[in-house]
Amino acid sequence: MAPAGYMGVDVFFVVSGFLITGLLMREAEQRGRISLRKFYMRRARRILPAAVAALLVISAMTLAFVPQREWAAWFREIVASTLYYENWQLAIDSQIPQRADLESTPVQHFWSLSVEEQFYLFWPLLIVVALWVAARRGAGSVGTVLAMLGAVTLASFAHSLVLTADDANLAYFSTLSRTWEFGVGGILAIVASRPWPGNDRLRTVVSWVGLVLIVVPIVTFRSPEVFPGLVVVIPVVGTMAVIWAGMPPGPLSTARVAGLRPVQWVGDVSYSLYLWHWPIFMFTPYITGMPSPPWLMVLLVVVSLTVAGLSKRWIEDPFRHGAHGIRVRSRVLLGGLAASISVIVGAGFVAPSVAAENMLACEQSQPQPQGRDEGD
Repeated sequence: MAPAGYMGVDVFFVVSGFLITGLLMREAEQRGRISLRKFYMRRARRILPAAVAALLVISAMTLAFVPQREWAAWFREIVASTLYYENWQLAIDSQIPQRADLESTPVQHFWSLSVEEQFYLFWPLLIVVALWVAARRGAGSVGTVLAMLGAVTLASFAHSLVLTADDANLAYFSTLSRTWEFGVGGILAIVASRPWPGNDRLRTVVSWVGLVLIVVPIVTFRSPEVFPGLVVVIPVVGTMAVIWAGMPPGPLSTARVAGLRPVQWVGDVSYSLYLWHWPIFMFTPYITGMPSPPWLMVLLVVVSLTVAGLSKRWIEDPFRHGAHGIRVRSRVLLGGLAASISVIVGAGFVAPSVAAENMLACEQSQPQPQGRDEGD
């Protein structure tokens, strides 16, 4: 149905770069500075509670339902996802012949979240440095920021092309070869933060063209060995077009589709849906003891949407906005997150060791085959 569904990650990267850069630049314009502490605290409230909750459940489910022989591989990636280097763990595994097939785990999708978190670490620092340079030299702040971000974006794009030709797996997971996708979104946020007023027909056309550029490669592209490479430019440009066009009024506008309540609801729960859907799909065969038939896959989609809605309401919203009468102080939040992460990482080191000892003991307890006497 969508053989290149993984291109959705590229759309996500562009949108993320656009939103984060726009937020930082507006703060710099309104306050004259950027508070990195507040930025990272907002990111922690937005990203970590639901992610850590998912990882705690995944760790417990792994211990409960997954054979011990798989614990080492699964917990290696669970720890990598918890500490946000899952993309580099998969990049490393792709270079090791015994692991190069990259068998699926319930946290494999965390590679893209790891790339995003790494981007969040250095991108604000680049903008802060650019603003400092502009202030020291008396140059225009916007122009200086654009120059610095543009240089980094171009370097990353060139690196992506070269690395894809040499090692597509490494290029796929590398933060260095993905930064340019965030970068073009960030540059768009600076040069065209708001859609042009008027030109509704033009914006409608651009919006639909952008949507086509996103959808067509996803349903037609079948050469992952040359991805990301140049082909990723197509959905990236399409995403930029959709962002630039915004929501133009009119009966033929894409805004009519985007404004539908089911579409908006899925958009609202998209982060939780991203976190929970893959673990639900992965654990079901271990629980049922058989591959999931098509009817069960449809049911699992419904379950994933339900869990995503609950996660959004009871985990994301309270920690992020203090919704439903729940407001968690920053110190309490960080302390709870640190404790939870410690539990996950601890389990990631202890459980594989216990599994190895149990398997060794099991092997030693097996009766050894008797050798034949020389006279036989």
